[in-house]
This record gives sequence, structure tokens and C-alpha cells, in this order.
Amino acid sequence: MRRGNKLSLILLLLVSLFVTSCSKNGNDLPDFSSMGDVVVITREDGSGTRSEYSSLLGSLQEGSDKTAFSTMEVIRQVTSDRNAIGYVAYSAITEEALEGVKVLKVDGILCDPATIKNGRYPLRREYLLCHKGSLNDLESDFIAYARSAGQSIAEGLCTSVRDPARFLSNGMDGTIKVKGSSSMEPLIRAMVEDYARYNPDAEVHVEVTDSTDGINSVLRGQADLAMSSRSLASYEAELLEKYEVAADGIAVIVNKDNPLDDITMKRLKSIYDGSVASWADLR
Repeated sequence: MRRGNKLSLILLLLVSLFVTSCSKNGNDLPDFSSMGDVVVITREDGSGTRSEYSSLLGSLQEGSDKTAFSTMEVIRQVTSDRNAIGYVAYSAITEEALEGVKVLKVDGILCDPATIKNGRYPLRREYLLCHKGSLNDLESDFIAYARSAGQSIAEGLCTSVRDPARFLSNGMDGTIKVKGSSSMEPLIRAMVEDYARYNPDAEVHVEVTDSTDGINSVLRGQADLAMSSRSLASYEAELLEKYEVAADGIAVIVNKDNPLDDITMKRLKSIYDGSVASWADLR
């Protein structure tokens, strides 16, 4: 091969590698000329979803424009504003919600049960039941259910963390108060309903606030079990025992009219840090 032809081939290969690299790094952005300023939606302080999203993204979310106090409120705000972006529990995305929003891929990975379960989706988080001190027989029974037969419920609503297994209740009666994460509410309420088939003499009451409030209520002795959709802080981990009962993804959503389909973690961080003013600035 002549020297000139060899150089030409090398140049072609370098150009090809550059184009492929750009594509993999998400530089093939759509036309944002019809879009305006980015409206950044966050969750309230105390929300486990907010805390875990900040931790996974490495952002304090200082660029947020609006605060939503529930998952459904995030979906409503994004549906009503074509320039909005927000985040919610993947398990909360219903067919009705998808009429107004779309779920973005993150770093090219679609948020779905398979990518959450195998850990490929970058915004994966645990669903925890936490308690202080020793469990009584009824509390032990319910947690044993949640980590065995209850895993079939988790598989249907979010993602299980272990294979479903047979469960034989100890039949203890009494009352359990569970408090905390709104993201975990559908899962725990469904588990409570199914648990009644195994132990009809038990009463399990679910109160929905947020992860931090649930944890603090258990620490103060005002609840028996906390629902937490975020990791425990170091001091909380010293005082509480935790049981992972499911996993979920934090889905990034935009208005259905937004031309974007995929976003990198780096660009997502820049939006929530406040360094991106308009969609056209997303480069």
C-alpha cells in the first residue's frame, strides 16, 4: 500500500472513531429551537427520592426552579410545561402518566425492570424497611413475609431483590405502624393486603409522609417500621437495622413534546446545578 493511501486510511479511521465517540457521549442532540428556558423540578427536603437523586447525580440541585411535594405533583408539573424536567420513581410511571410525559434514557440506558435489577441503570436505589432495637414476633413475621412471598409483589410493582419464596406465618396478632416514603406506598400497601392472607389476625397501618420523617418517627418510638427510599445516613445506620425489600429506578421525565430522548449523567448534573439556562444551551 502506498504511503499516501495508508495515511488516508488512518485519517478515515480517526474520523470514524471521533464520530462514534461523539455519538456514545450523547453529542448528537436534537434541535431545541422550539424550546425555551429549562424549568427544573425537584422534590421537597426530606424526600428520599430527592436525597438519593442528589447522591447518585452528585448535585445539590441548586438550579431547581420549582418544588413538588409528591410524585404525582412532579408528573403534573412536567405534563403542564413543555420546558420542564423532573424525576420520579419508575414504579410510579403509569400509562396515564405517559400521555403527558416521556421517560429519558440516561447514558443510553433505558429505565426498566431489567436494567434496574441488573444494576446497569445509573439511577437505581433501594427500598428499605428500617427499625430500631429488637423486632417483636409480629414485626419479624411481616419482614420475613416481605423478603419471601412478598417479593412476588415487588416484582409486579418495581423490582424484586431476591427470588420469591414460600412463607409460613407465625400467626402472631397485634398492630404494626409503618411510616415514611411516598414512593414506597404502593409497594407496602400491596404487601400489607397480601400479608393478610397469611396472617389475618395482624393489623398493619401505613402512614405516608417521606423517608426522613419515617426514619425520625422510628427513632422517636412513634412508629415501628420506617419506609425509606434512600440510603441511610451514617448516624442513622448506627441506630437502625435495615432490610432491603425491593429496588426501583429514579426515572428522569420531560414533557412529551420535548425532542430529547437520551441524556448523559453529566448533562443532567449541569441542568440541576443551574449551569444550563435554556434547552438550546445543552451542549
